[in-house]
Amino acid sequence: MDWKDALPEIVTQPDTRIRFGEPLAKHTHFGIGGETTAYVEVSSIEELAALAHFRRKWEVPVAIIGRGSNLLVSDKGFKGISVGLINELAKLEVDGNVVAVGAGLSLPRLSKVMSKSGLSGVEFALGIPGSVGGALIMNAGAWGSSFGDVVTDVTVMRDTGELVKLTHAEANFEYRHSGLNAYFCVVGATLKLQPGDVGTITAEMKDFYKQKMETQPFTEENAGCMFKNPPGDSAGRLIDISGLKGHRIGGAEVSTIHGNFILNIDNATAADVLELVAYIQKQVREKTGISLQTEVKRLGFDE
Repeated sequence: MDWKDALPEIVTQPDTRIRFGEPLAKHTHFGIGGETTAYVEVSSIEELAALAHFRRKWEVPVAIIGRGSNLLVSDKGFKGISVGLINELAKLEVDGNVVAVGAGLSLPRLSKVMSKSGLSGVEFALGIPGSVGGALIMNAGAWGSSFGDVVTDVTVMRDTGELVKLTHAEANFEYRHSGLNAYFCVVGATLKLQPGDVGTITAEMKDFYKQKMETQPFTEENAGCMFKNPPGDSAGRLIDISGLKGHRIGGAEVSTIHGNFILNIDNATAADVLELVAYIQKQVREKTGISLQTEVKRLGFDE
């Protein structure tokens, strides 16, 4: 039996779906990428554990892609199983100022519900189109705040299907990085937020969102900030002073609004994006002496 024939055996929930030969361009904000062998929307922890066992038994690659907001997929696609997290794995439970969130929950939804609940600490997340899981792994942030700042503990799943609760310190949060990639999957987290006035919190959240709309591209397909900010500087500023805004390779273009965004403006390929990334790095290094490191994750380039 081939692993593709055995995969449906992990499904126990009615909302779980498996699709074979699914174009990953449909599941990334970049709108780029070839097909994944199988795409699974997992509904429960039980199914997620079954998938962990399945990976070990069949030795098939598994990638938790969340909402695909910070991801560049190869034009060749991904030879393995790509996973989205829904239902039980996208929960949101509020108890006073303590909030339990599932990894599949979207950041904009979290931000909106918290503002209506009079809880402060995730206002910055409204304009980040990713999921809680991705925000935990990347320690996503904006406007001087990072997601890890409000996290008390993180629940992860090991390759064995075992759930483990990590303390804030054990999660190893750093700038746009954490130690959570070492596990099979991030399942969820507990957040401790600050009680506040609904009107004040909502106003601040809307102000952040308005600033984001004015200073970053929203209508074109992109994967968010392409490069990490070097210590004490801004990648966008370095790209701007290097004269790279508007530079285009194939269907990929450096945003004229914010230099740290690469846009898919005309059916760009992953190859276009990587060629443009390399060009930006070379130009910035020659003009400023600084080597920019990419922030966007890559999938399917190692086969």
